[in-house]
Amino acid sequence: MNLLKLSQTALVMTGLMIPAAVLAELPGVKIIVKNFSATTGTVEVSLFDNAATFMREPFLQESGRVDAGGAFEVEFVALPEGEYAVVVVHDANDNGKLDTGFLGFGSEDYGFSNNVRPWFGRPGFEDVKFRVDRPEVVVEINLD
Repeated sequence: MNLLKLSQTALVMTGLMIPAAVLAELPGVKIIVKNFSATTGTVEVSLFDNAATFMREPFLQESGRVDAGGAFEVEFVALPEGEYAVVVVHDANDNGKLDTGFLGFGSEDYGFSNNVRPWFGRPGFEDVKFRVDRPEVVVEINLD
């Protein structure tokens, strides 16, 4: 086994030994998305950690299905303290893209942290950022 592989294995093994109680005390964010116009398709939640990569390269990303109650929740745990932004896209017809309607406005649901709803174009990182500095910061995004 080469040194790099050995280091990676040691890191994974160390991570497995970290008690859940310790992880629970690290900063994290719980994203709650509500008010979907449909319960079909896939929800994608993207977490960004800086303005330079905002809307281009997510720091973390999770996807899944809208639950029976019309909501979707995801948690990102053990995050470095800092500022983050969230973008939610609901691909209701599962075609792998956000469908747009007249003048480029979305015909499928999308949303941003702080519930920012820009009139034209995309919001900036500064508009949608929030601080993660404690366990389970809760961010609710309404898609209406």
